Amino acid sequence: MDAEFALEERARHVRVASTIGLVVGGLFAVFNLLKPGQLVLGLIELAAVLFLVMPSVVLSRQSGRVERAETLLLLASGVIFGALIVTGGTQGTGLFWIYTVPFLAFFLKGQRLGWVYSLGFLVVVTLYLLGLQPHWTLVYPHSTEVAIHFLLSLSFYTLVAAAFNQIRSRYESQLQLGKAQAEAAYQAKSRFLAAASHDLRQPAHALGLFVASLKQLPHDAHSAELVRGIDTSVRALQDMLNAFFDYSRLDAPSLQIQTKAFPVSQLFEQLRTSFSVMAAGKGVRLRIRPSKRWLQTDPVLLQRVLLNLVSNALQHTSHGSVLVACRSARGGAAARIEVWDSGIGIAPEHHSKIFEEFYQVGNQERDRTKGLGLGLSIVKRTCGLLGLGLQMRSSLGDGSRFSIEVPKAEVPKLRPLVIVDEGSGAADLSQRQVLLIEDDELGSLALTGVLQSWGCRVTRVDTALAACEQVHRGLVPDVLVSDLRLRGDYNGLDAVQMVRKVLGQNVPACMISGDTANEVRAQVQAAGLLLLQKPVRPAKLRSVLRHVLRDKSVGALGLGED
Repeated sequence: MDAEFALEERARHVRVASTIGLVVGGLFAVFNLLKPGQLVLGLIELAAVLFLVMPSVVLSRQSGRVERAETLLLLASGVIFGALIVTGGTQGTGLFWIYTVPFLAFFLKGQRLGWVYSLGFLVVVTLYLLGLQPHWTLVYPHSTEVAIHFLLSLSFYTLVAAAFNQIRSRYESQLQLGKAQAEAAYQAKSRFLAAASHDLRQPAHALGLFVASLKQLPHDAHSAELVRGIDTSVRALQDMLNAFFDYSRLDAPSLQIQTKAFPVSQLFEQLRTSFSVMAAGKGVRLRIRPSKRWLQTDPVLLQRVLLNLVSNALQHTSHGSVLVACRSARGGAAARIEVWDSGIGIAPEHHSKIFEEFYQVGNQERDRTKGLGLGLSIVKRTCGLLGLGLQMRSSLGDGSRFSIEVPKAEVPKLRPLVIVDEGSGAADLSQRQVLLIEDDELGSLALTGVLQSWGCRVTRVDTALAACEQVHRGLVPDVLVSDLRLRGDYNGLDAVQMVRKVLGQNVPACMISGDTANEVRAQVQAAGLLLLQKPVRPAKLRSVLRHVLRDKSVGALGLGED
């Protein structure tokens, strides 16, 4: 990639120099053609421009032909400046133009070849002025004194050009070294954040589940208040971890945009699963209008945008409703996803700042229970990466509307079954047999406690082989809940596939992971499973389990994202 970039930069330099040569050379050719006594010089300049400089401009637009373009440009300069010497153009301002030859040679060809071209030009000019010119009567006569002064000046400018290019090359080398060091540090930071993301999500995930189990126990008034405080703090910690690591991933070199066609109903179903409990808890009506449109972009990144927008809308709406809809845009050539809320709204003076990092309206005290202020920044940067139009309309006290314009895809003839029911008829978890595959001891204990508090019967193992062994012993699970990373040679996806093979049926399943890499999401999505990102909120896990138990086709609708 660096080599391709360097070649493109080189082509750009030659293209600029050739274009300048085309314009300047053409003007001088016309000037000399109109000037009495300079017809020959004008014709030579015009020929050099037409047959050398102009082809150089064309060839410089192709990275593979940069060297040819450079050679033609240098040849054109040698022809034109040689003609200046032969016709006596050096007696005027033409003398100064000839001194640009070594600078152009070093600029185009670098230090080694620059010396070759510059010294070659100097040798040819020396042989002409001191050897050939005195014997030719048809050329402009230069005295020996003038010739020597000219050659000394040309030698001086050649040395100056070489020194200047040496300094420039050293400076570029230092820049390249600094760039390489910065990229190495950036890669190290990215690897650290990836490892930290997974490792920090594990205890945060377990802590949230332990607190959820603790809330199910009877408490006196004082203990209940402490548990509520712990729960609020854990939620704030989890939100900050999610925001921080989601934001850091946008700069990761490993971030890959995977554009494809998909139904918007996939996104909307996931939003319904993620936020229906939160909306009901606040007494806010969450309205998600069904849509049959298909979109053409990266579904995982777009889903992250919508998760942030809907989360913000619910956070800042205390009564009323939040509406998510998909409408036609640009005469049907695109679709516009809109998120409306009847919340507090945003004053005009904050409109240009709310997309900045860590900027929060009405949170000067930096209350961490209100998040880090990264949600809308993630939205803006992600839309920029995807090339999606982002607009906002809001006024204080009148709610807000965020809209995203997304390219539309053609609706295929065969469409998957999409569930739009908000929750009626969802499966009961009581007495359901759950096979939990989790190798983190704390996470396994915490998740077991939460599942049991819902009335589930839980069998927990820590490897794929152990899960298969339980099935061989007669265990028939109603649902599989597996971590993605497991001990041994098999991961969670392997475990689900192996258990299903032993049972001879596609038992409902979902994946849980603290790994946020794009390739992980792609793998889970390809397997037709939902991926819940650690730390997992118990309410969200319960909602997902009830959906996958109600209808196995829901598992095929997952986008591989929390």
